[in-house]
Order: sequence, then C-alpha cells, then structure tokens
Amino acid sequence: MASHTKESARIYTTAHTTYSGKAETPAALAESTEICFRDDVYEASGSGEGGGTGGGRATKGLSMPLASIFLIAEMAGAGILSLPHAVANTGWVGVPLMMVMSLGVGFAGTRLGKCWVILEQRWPEYRAPCRRPYQAIAFRALGRPGQIAAEVSLTLTLSGAAIVYLLLAAQVIHDLMGAAVPLSQCEWCLVLGVLLLPTTWLSTPKDFWGAPLLALGATLLACLVVVVEVVLDKDHEPPEFTAPTFKSFFLGFGAILFALGGSSIFPTIQNDMKNRAQFPDSVVITFLVLLAIYLPVCAITYGILGSNGLPANILQAVRGPAVKVTQVFILCHFLFAFAIVLNPVNQALESVFKVPADVFGIKRVFLRTCVMVVIILIGLTIPDFSKILDLIGGSTVVLMSFVLPPLCFLRLNAATTLTAFHTASSSCALRILPKWEVATLVVVMVVGVVGSIASTWSALDAIISEQSFNTTCFSPKTFLYRSTAS
Repeated sequence: MASHTKESARIYTTAHTTYSGKAETPAALAESTEICFRDDVYEASGSGEGGGTGGGRATKGLSMPLASIFLIAEMAGAGILSLPHAVANTGWVGVPLMMVMSLGVGFAGTRLGKCWVILEQRWPEYRAPCRRPYQAIAFRALGRPGQIAAEVSLTLTLSGAAIVYLLLAAQVIHDLMGAAVPLSQCEWCLVLGVLLLPTTWLSTPKDFWGAPLLALGATLLACLVVVVEVVLDKDHEPPEFTAPTFKSFFLGFGAILFALGGSSIFPTIQNDMKNRAQFPDSVVITFLVLLAIYLPVCAITYGILGSNGLPANILQAVRGPAVKVTQVFILCHFLFAFAIVLNPVNQALESVFKVPADVFGIKRVFLRTCVMVVIILIGLTIPDFSKILDLIGGSTVVLMSFVLPPLCFLRLNAATTLTAFHTASSSCALRILPKWEVATLVVVMVVGVVGSIASTWSALDAIISEQSFNTTCFSPKTFLYRSTAS
C-alpha cells in the first residue's frame, strides 16, 4: 500500500499537461470550475501538493482507514445478499471469477484515485472540495463527451443502487414485522421512502460519518449469522449443481459486477479525505476486506445449498431466531447506506440546478424530495430488486468501474505540454507507464465491455418478460399482497 501513496505523491511533484495539450481559454476554465465548489473555510498555508491538506482544502476530513470503511459500507450489503445466487447462476466458476473481477476493479480503482491527484496538481481549482469529482476527471481526460458519459452513468448507477437498497429494506422489514404490522412489501416501500427522506437532505458523507461504521458492523455480523445458520441447519435438501446457461451465467456476472462496482462513488469519498494521495491505499484495503467477506459466504452457502436452494436473497433460504437477528443487521445497513449512495446524485443535480452547496434551504429540500419520489416510483414499478441489480451491474457499473477509470488514467498520462497554470520555465516530459500496467488496464476494459454487452442483454430480457409486468406494484392485487407468513 505504501507504494500507492509514494506513486501518488510523485504525481503531485511531476509536471503534467492539460487534456488538449494547450493553454485553455477563460471560457473553458470557467466551465471546468463550475463542476467544483469551495468550502467557506480554507487552510491558509500549504500549496496542496504532496497530498497535503493545503491549497484551499478544509483542515478536517476523512482519514485513510475511515475512507476504507465508507467504501466497504457502500459496496457491501445488497451485493452480499445476491452473490450466492449469482454463484449459483455461474456455477463454481463464479468463485474464481469473483476474485479476478475484484483484482481488476480494485486495480482500476487505484488508478482512478491517482487521476484525481493528477487533477489537483495540474489545475489548482480542484484542490478545493469538488461536488462532481468523477465528472471532472472524465472532462479533463476525455473532454465534454467524457463528462456527459460519466454524469449519466453515475446518476443511473447510484440511483439504481438506491432503489435496490430501498426494495431490499422493504422486503426485510416486511418479513420481520409479519402479522404485527399488516402492510405489504409495496406499502413498506412507500413508508420507508418517507422515513428515509430527511436523511437525504444532509450535505455530504462527512455530515453522517457514523453511519458507515454502523453499516459495516451490521454487514459483518449478518454474514456470520447466515453462514452459521446454513452450516448448522440439517433440513436442507441434497444440493444440485446445475450447469449454467448463457443467460444465467451473464445474469450472475452482472450481479457480481454490481457487488464490486463501487467506483462511481470513489472520487466523492476521496474528496472528503484529508490526504487524497492515500486513497489508493483505501481501495486496496476495501477489496481485500470485501473478498474476505464475499468468498466464504458464497462458497459455503453454494456448496451446502446448491443451485436448487439459493433464492435471489440468501436470507430467504434460512429460518430461525438467528435469521431474525440477521435481518435486523441487514436492515440497519440498508437504512444507513441509502443516504450515502444517493448523496452524489443529489449533489450533481444541485450543481445542474444551481442549488447552493453550503446552505440548507428550501431549494435543497425540494430537489432532493423530488429525487426520492422518482426512486420510490421506479421501485414500485419493478419491485424485484434482483432485476435492477443485474441491469445496473451489467451496464453502467461496467462503464464506471471497468472502462472509464483505465481510460481516464491512460489519457491523463499521455499529455506532454504545459498548462496555463505553470510557469514558462517549467518543463514536462511524456510520462511513460510500464507496459504491464498499460496491458492490465486494457485487459480490464476489454473484459468489462464484453461482459457488459451480454449481461445487459440478459437483464433487459428478464425485465421485459411477461411475468415482470404482472408483478408491478401498480397492480392493486400486488400492492396489497401480504404473504401467508405475515
């Protein structure tokens, strides 16, 4: 991990260039500056280089370990519930596939973190906190088309993740409450949407830093209970290991990508750090912890239950008092992580509609309430969380986690002329990346694109099937349906 920090610090002290390779016009500079904003309080001393807190950065921020906790809390949860079923769809090859995908996404994520370090060195305005950091990276690396692609993909990815969290929370609380509160899952979706609305009004993840700590603890405890319950339960039918089909394999592939595809929020968390050059270390820690959680849960549950005993939500495969405790833990995670996942979407929309970033007012409340209404409506339209999870995982998650990070990093390192912010006496040479690094990034992009095409097609085919239209919450029968367990 120390090598990542050392490399990021070296980027800070090496001369680099702009996207176009030329001094930019005032209009272009103004356009890029609109992506970011400055806090009211800055640190007066320091240049902001070397990953320090100077150069317009607030003196407070996330530490490297705390940033890792934010990332883990955001990525784990819905992914761990669907991963055993994803492995069942892919067969045993899903276990090594998960490891390979983790290495690919993790490596690309460290390079995405270094992209922001490069931006801070080349363009001083980015040393202030930025509301839309991923879009800024894409703009500087790929121009306006890259910024638009990042904007749309990030909004769809995080919005889809928020919908998944809301639907799973409604499903879990419906199972927990049972006959005590006779509400259907669709009705719980509405209730939770209203209850969670105030949490979305908070400014940035720094305003609720305790949430990911609780979410991570809840997820770890939930995984432990699930594994123990599956191992101790002797009433399972003999496991069957069905050979995957083309469609099932790539549906599982999409679910695996969703569980690993947290890159869309990486720059947002990095921007809240005191030392942004340490972010690659946070990424390494994150994926090591995720693998330590994902692999045992998937291998044990699939090995004991087989393809015939693994529903889309692993909690539905186990019963008993311990499972109720597990559901409470998981519900806590969903409720705490929901606002974190949705926050970058709200920040991006506020930037578009010119809503003040540092003022809690009626404009912020109105805009974020509208976003929540849209989230609830989509959730009621497609109440099966696994279909949204598969679609997002196979499409926009691939772009944000597999394609844009390597592409932006390669492009930012390819420029050779000076920016208007450097002195005329400065010199800059082409920064040549090692061949193994370039080859690895290209392979990550190719694998992501190929898997994305097949996974997206499989997910869309499942969504538009006749059965899907019969289970929407807008059907009165479905909306008011209460299972016999209730």
